[in-house]
Amino acid sequence: MAWFEYFELLALIMAVYCWRGLKACSLIAFIPLLVIVNVCEIVAENYLSFGWTSNYRVYNIYMLLSTPFFFYLAGKMLFLTRKEAVVFFIVCILCMILMCINFAFIQGPIAFNSYSMGLMEIMLIVFSGLCLVRLTVFDQKELNFMREPYFWINSLNLLAGLVTLVVLGLQSYILMNKIEIANKTLYHAILPAVTAIVYAGYSYAFILCRTQRARSSSLS
Repeated sequence: MAWFEYFELLALIMAVYCWRGLKACSLIAFIPLLVIVNVCEIVAENYLSFGWTSNYRVYNIYMLLSTPFFFYLAGKMLFLTRKEAVVFFIVCILCMILMCINFAFIQGPIAFNSYSMGLMEIMLIVFSGLCLVRLTVFDQKELNFMREPYFWINSLNLLAGLVTLVVLGLQSYILMNKIEIANKTLYHAILPAVTAIVYAGYSYAFILCRTQRARSSSLS
């Protein structure tokens, strides 16, 4: 396993451990999402054992499987009205249709689906930004952002989305000019560290969900 994958596994373990808190915070979908993340990472890491020439197919399938869960979780954290939920649902369905078309007909299942990745990251940036804006609507005296799971999750999603989008957008320039950090391409030098930060942050957010539930139970 690559070193950053341990943080993904830790997040899954913490999600299962704190499942009651996640359920109370409407974040229980993180558990199947993290199962998908960990399984895909393990398979992608060992693609040569399956006789494959690359692991792009694994990550393409990962995007198709994980994106609905990310959208579902975003919808839960956005506190949508009925009309907003309809628009949100339509936008998500259209995004999934475009990703499926790209997987089947445009870039295909074998080549890395960079268009789908870009679309997914853009939508996560937009949804995470909206979630953070909506959190500020609450009474600041009652809401402590440092103890709010939604704040941590959406801040981390926003960070990961922006970094991934910038790195992917500059990929051609990076390869052409051979930009490296510690003899690694910018992609392999930056994204593993960002991944570790994101999943470590998820673990902390799950603990906050658990402590919030425990605090609510004691008050009741």
